[in-house]
Amino acid sequence: LLFDTPPGTSDEHIGITKLVSDIDGAIIVTTPQEVALQDVRKMVAFCRKVNLPIVGVIENMTAFVCPSCKKESIIFPKTTGGAEALCAELDVRYLGGIPLDPRIGKACDQGGVSLVEAFPSSAS
Repeated sequence: LLFDTPPGTSDEHIGITKLVSDIDGAIIVTTPQEVALQDVRKMVAFCRKVNLPIVGVIENMTAFVCPSCKKESIIFPKTTGGAEALCAELDVRYLGGIPLDPRIGKACDQGGVSLVEAFPSSAS
């Protein structure tokens, strides 16, 4: 079972840890901007406080990869090193980065076929 919760350490996080006693771990998802990384710092501290294992951190929207020319563009500069640097700082496993692909929205809107099935060569 996977819980997708809002950023930060709100009532949802506290409620889940009280309601579900056997949680395997947290996968924390962020974007490269410092404001998002601040939320990750809080979430890591929260997980450690409640003894919730941290599986690792995924950086979403790492870059934009053009579906036509395959050129990569950095949309959100990693002014402080991004998730990978933060993970090294906090001693948390960095699970990888996922680039933006505008076809994700199309695949979601159409339903039935995942991005991986529809566009197997996508970097996302």
